[in-house]
Amino acid sequence: MSTDRQILSSRLHGEALLRADRPEIHALIAELAAIAQGRDDIRTECAGTIAGWWFASPATAFGSELIAAGLLLMAGPVDGDEIIEQVRVGYQRRGQQASGYDPGR
Repeated sequence: MSTDRQILSSRLHGEALLRADRPEIHALIAELAAIAQGRDDIRTECAGTIAGWWFASPATAFGSELIAAGLLLMAGPVDGDEIIEQVRVGYQRRGQQASGYDPGR
């Protein structure tokens, strides 16, 4: 028999996945793909540095960074090695800056 915790966990898991596939999300992804103009390298770089920035200090961020990074990743193909490298870069940049997201630093 499932515990209340397991039931809630299963419900949250399923509902989050359903909401991630809503038409509104697809429109946002298409817009980002168009803005990227086929430059998957730059799109991947942006996604990685945003995500890395968040991972370096998740307690001080709102989480919108992870949503933005996810949308960018969904907007086209991603080089796995490049995303790992760019997450590292974003993580290091966050460690060098006291406040505020600055992707160009």
